[in-house]
Amino acid sequence: MVRVAPKARSTPWLFRIRGSYRRKYLLLALIILLLLRALVHTFRPAHDKIQFQFSTHRVLYSTNSDLNVARAEAVRAEFKWAVKRYKDVAWGKDEVLPVSGRFQTTRNGFAATLIDSLTTAMVMNLTTEVVQAFDYIVSTLDFEKDDGTLVDPFETTIRYLGSLVSAVDILDAGTLVGPIPRQSRYREDILQKAIKLADKLAPAFDSPLGIPWPRVNFTAHLGVHEPDSLGDVHLSRDISPAVTPARIGSNWLEYYRLSQQAMDPVYTHNATRAWASLVWNRNAETFDGLIDSPMDSFTGFSLGHTVALGAGHDSYYEYLIKAAQLAPRDKHASRYSQRWEQAMTSTMERLAFRGTPPDSYRVDGKRSDTGYLFIAQYFDGTYLNEMGHLTCYIAGNLILGGKYLHRSDLLELGLEVLETCHATYLTATGLGPESFVWEPPRRDPSDQLIDGGYEQVRWAISAPGPHEHEQVRKLGFWVSDARYFLRPEVIEGYFYAYRITGDPKYQDWAWSAFEGLRKFCKAKYGYGEIQDVTLPDGGGATVDSSESFFLAETMKYLFLIFDDSDRLSLDEWVLSTEAHPFRIQ
Repeated sequence: MVRVAPKARSTPWLFRIRGSYRRKYLLLALIILLLLRALVHTFRPAHDKIQFQFSTHRVLYSTNSDLNVARAEAVRAEFKWAVKRYKDVAWGKDEVLPVSGRFQTTRNGFAATLIDSLTTAMVMNLTTEVVQAFDYIVSTLDFEKDDGTLVDPFETTIRYLGSLVSAVDILDAGTLVGPIPRQSRYREDILQKAIKLADKLAPAFDSPLGIPWPRVNFTAHLGVHEPDSLGDVHLSRDISPAVTPARIGSNWLEYYRLSQQAMDPVYTHNATRAWASLVWNRNAETFDGLIDSPMDSFTGFSLGHTVALGAGHDSYYEYLIKAAQLAPRDKHASRYSQRWEQAMTSTMERLAFRGTPPDSYRVDGKRSDTGYLFIAQYFDGTYLNEMGHLTCYIAGNLILGGKYLHRSDLLELGLEVLETCHATYLTATGLGPESFVWEPPRRDPSDQLIDGGYEQVRWAISAPGPHEHEQVRKLGFWVSDARYFLRPEVIEGYFYAYRITGDPKYQDWAWSAFEGLRKFCKAKYGYGEIQDVTLPDGGGATVDSSESFFLAETMKYLFLIFDDSDRLSLDEWVLSTEAHPFRIQ
């Protein structure tokens, strides 16, 4: 048997070069590769502009600049007054009680109102208030807890960490805040506070899939279950918590920017791993892109079939498109925008329903032969025809994402939902209710099966009583919870609609809401909630409660609607779910 010798393999030319020269060639090749990569990024075409080009369309969309300046200054003055009242009676506490002048601890005593409102003061260029807050953060704020206190990673991330990271971005931008003494020192100290807090929150991600625990014990450095009403945790860490999409997927923006500021990729890694079970969902989805909730945090399997866009679900969907916008060069950016587009297309096709047309003209001037457009909730085969104020955030998110992805149908959907949410603000107080119900058209009283325009579906809420029926006839919906909690979502929608379409009607809508706030919510020590937006007196005495998001979000959006449109341009900044701005880089 003849054996054929294998052909001798030629040695690659690079390795025939002597060692010292070979190292030089390798170094040269690496330099060329890095230069090519830099050139690709430098000359990569920029994404189309999102924000309306006000400077080139002044004739078509003229607005009264003097009026806007006066309105912006009025909002700034009210914010400044509210911060002063908080400083007088509750400085360093979580929340001021606006009627009694007392305070309460609701967010672990880390000065929630002071920290959460910081970026609003910075955007408004209130240098004195900003320096006072900086001094407190640097000298007094302490995230060390040795008393077994349980910290909510969701709320702590969006209110505290988001504000600190955003403050660093605003300082670095150098365009929003006037000269601040010791600015570079403040910047470094605030960044170190943010890093400290993120490191304290890190045990939240210590789970099999990285899905955050409901609470973190800052003393034991452990993620744990949610406590009972007395603050005690009874469940073992061996038992997996059931969690909702918002708790899983509402930290990517904050941790991504912190990674860039601290030059440490661990924060982005944790946040990316945290929502991977949603972004790359292994479960069959009732509606493409929409998560069936809740989810087992150890296995990533769905434990139920609740599909919604409101509380418990909202900011996950909000962050998908904002992550793609904030980090367009991230390796997962296209996946984030794809999942958002999937979810919003399903929302349009499967969760958007029209209600019974009102007798009068709609607020958009259209005849009442078509009802308002509502977003339903889905519970394992049953649709809930009730929508909450929280769900109105989706209007602004659809407008933003629709513009960013060139999906005009989704942008129009957002504008229509915003018309609906605005209609709920046409009350005796000029403010909107916590929740409202619509009556689907073509009702079949025998079995509550409705033709919603897509399929025969079963609705959860039956025909309203005489009072509610009269509201449906006049308005096209009826109010199921008339309270107003100082929430920002509708005004947030006005902000995005104005900044993207340029239509000044949204400024007028925002001003009407601001007037309602001043008239019905302003108390001796701050702004408080009201009991019934449909009554001329707001339902009586102002409620002695005011969450930090009022100053962080509601007042910021009101100010930005009237202020110079170049401030926090949507082409340069992304606002978090708590309205803390992050720079696009």
